[in-house]
Amino acid sequence: MRADDAVPKAASQWPLTYLKADQVWQHTKGAGVTVGLVDSGVTPLGDTRDNLLPGADFSLGPDSTGIAHVDTDTDSHGTTMAVLIAGTGAGDGLHGLAPEAKILPVRMQQATGSDPAHIADALKFAIAQHVKVINMSLGTADTPGMAAAVKQAEAADIVVVAAAGNAGNGHVIIPAAYPGVVAVGAIDATGTRWSGSDYGPQVALTAPGVGIPVETASGVPKTVKGTSESSAYVTASVALVRAMHPDWTAGQTIRALLATATKGGGATGLQRNDTYGYGIVNPLAALSVGTPVAKDNPLMSGAAPLAASLPAAAPSPVHPATSTPGPMATKALKDSSQAAATAKTGLVSSRRNKIFAACAGAAVLALLLLLLNGSLKRRALRKNRVWH
Repeated sequence: MRADDAVPKAASQWPLTYLKADQVWQHTKGAGVTVGLVDSGVTPLGDTRDNLLPGADFSLGPDSTGIAHVDTDTDSHGTTMAVLIAGTGAGDGLHGLAPEAKILPVRMQQATGSDPAHIADALKFAIAQHVKVINMSLGTADTPGMAAAVKQAEAADIVVVAAAGNAGNGHVIIPAAYPGVVAVGAIDATGTRWSGSDYGPQVALTAPGVGIPVETASGVPKTVKGTSESSAYVTASVALVRAMHPDWTAGQTIRALLATATKGGGATGLQRNDTYGYGIVNPLAALSVGTPVAKDNPLMSGAAPLAASLPAAAPSPVHPATSTPGPMATKALKDSSQAAATAKTGLVSSRRNKIFAACAGAAVLALLLLLLNGSLKRRALRKNRVWH
């Protein structure tokens, strides 16, 4: 889902700065993860060619008629998604947020329209290729086949990310509205929800989606806006987390992203709201969190609650000469000192009691010896009297 702006030249990639890509890439760039891109195909450009797999084309029916890694992207949508997710920056091209992830393009339409049957077939192909995350920046009809395909992906331990929609109303589109899917809304450079971003109880995260520099299938730069672009950044974030933690389940990956999202709309802690979901995706924070305890998908009915599913992150080392403890730290230190003083007092008291007890024992023993000695002397005197 995307709305174009008539801007002749792409601006700087502000979303990468906003999402702290330079720091993120010190941890991982997404190597080892394959992203299933169910879209309009991908035209190989300088900044995507190295990360593209052949893929498949289901735009004509249930059987693939070829590969999707060809110059057949007639509306440029899939190409721009691939650039935002895994662009390498080669030549004068753009960088994606996960520039070392692989893209498996699965084409599901020829020009316009989103046939749910074709989408479901494309989705099943991606599942069979064992991808770690599937991006679905599209809207379609709610059909049993479509719902079943999404459930199949979730059952295969795949994170499904989808666009919330661009109508600006409280109706999240399909497949984003399905249980377990990471539905994504759009924000601008100030962190404010884009007015065209759909909202509702299914929204899980938001991400940059306004004034996004992309390229057409012909390599022409422009800027666009929409929840498609925000979905691409969340998909890339999933790829980064799964690259760094290949042993994590899809549910653990989602939990880490939801729990570490930057809050918006007045939410605090692990609260969510219908406008921002759990907040604005924060891949750097998600890469720094401990392993989630619960492994199931928190967006599914009956799942373990998000609260308390993450262990505390390891504290960063703080140099004592350059840090001042806050109120809580001061209280903790005071409590610790009091506890130590109490323990020391108890120890001294215990030692004093032992000394007293030893002295008393020695005094009793001395008295007994004295009495015994006197008795022996009296007995000796009596004996001497008898003997003499």
